[in-house]
Amino acid sequence: MKKLFKPLFIFWAGFLCLVPVANAQVLGLELLDKKDEVKIDFKYAQGFILVDVKFNNSLPLTFILDTGAEHVILFNKTITDILGIQYEKRISLVGSDLEKEVFAFIARNITLTLEECKTVKRDIIVLEEDFLHLEEITGEAIHGIVGSRFFRGLVMEINYRKKKLKLINSEKFDSTKQKNYTKIPIEITGHKPYINCSLLNDKNEKIDVNLLIDTGSALPFLLFMESHPSLVLPKTFIKGNLGKGLGGDLEGYLSKLKELSITDEFKFTNIVTSFQPVPENFSEEVYRNRNGLIGNPILSRFDVTIDFVRNNLYLKPNKKYNRKFEYDKSGLTIYAFGANLDNFFVKDILENSPASEAGIQKGDMIKKVGFWPAHFYTLGAITRKFQKNEGKKIKMVLERNGHRYKTHIILRDMLNSKP
Repeated sequence: MKKLFKPLFIFWAGFLCLVPVANAQVLGLELLDKKDEVKIDFKYAQGFILVDVKFNNSLPLTFILDTGAEHVILFNKTITDILGIQYEKRISLVGSDLEKEVFAFIARNITLTLEECKTVKRDIIVLEEDFLHLEEITGEAIHGIVGSRFFRGLVMEINYRKKKLKLINSEKFDSTKQKNYTKIPIEITGHKPYINCSLLNDKNEKIDVNLLIDTGSALPFLLFMESHPSLVLPKTFIKGNLGKGLGGDLEGYLSKLKELSITDEFKFTNIVTSFQPVPENFSEEVYRNRNGLIGNPILSRFDVTIDFVRNNLYLKPNKKYNRKFEYDKSGLTIYAFGANLDNFFVKDILENSPASEAGIQKGDMIKKVGFWPAHFYTLGAITRKFQKNEGKKIKMVLERNGHRYKTHIILRDMLNSKP
């Protein structure tokens, strides 16, 4: 039976191969409306940076801020259909699983407004079908992504602690004011930022890697296994579902990497790492310039500044820098549903996990976690409960075929121990 693993965080790779949108050469500078800078509030939920966007001068929507994608992408075509928006042409995309072909439409000159920013017109990609259903797997209403091309020509500051995004006119940006920041050179390819790092594998081999700086990923760290001959799986790993991306579930492996070095100063040891296989028949051209990505669970340990003009990254550790990386120790994959996304069910279970040993089955409805009814929680709050320390006992009430039953889960670190 195929093993499934609850994603550490839901994953949007932002990895798209598509026809570039023509005539979309407007610089991000116009967002500032002649100001030196603007500040935008965001919500940080389930490892995603979520920003409010007024769509077509009418609809308030929520988009993921995604430096790992180039374009603005709308997930739900029903929105543009209702608004009577016309499409120029149908295009094909390669999803983040690197295999499945999906389809989308180009819509031209759509008005978009971010908080405190001038309303601008952009060409966008509209998915023919919403393959993601991110509301189920994040417990948040999410309608699309805003890619890095939207902010072209600007300097972007991300303060995860204050949940503030600052967009700065590059001509007004003074790098000397970046006190206590470490300046790191980066590459900008396809409007997306890449950084050269190094890692240590199980054999203590140092491997130089090129990684996407991906604010659209809620995974801490992901590697393409076939992108370097020394990127091999550690001895202890879990096979299963890494999360969701365009095109569906991302299959791969979860393990711990000995060390990731962003610089000599910033190193992470025993870091939870996702390993994604690349299909044998997939063109090397697509991933030859990168070996993987760094996502928000790592980036959020810093105050981050990305200078898209001068190709520099500035990092300053914050109070979260030394916190351990949390991940699921139950074996459950839980989805939210309902009008308020406060009902929950078991989507998948990892074999030989604490959840399977507790008798929980796929499709069971979660009615109570600990002392409180499940609807008192958000999906994120329930997820965090199952990331607690190994050995913690969590009581649950579930429902199967109309009948309720009680059980409990004893959390276990499945990357370090055996049942």
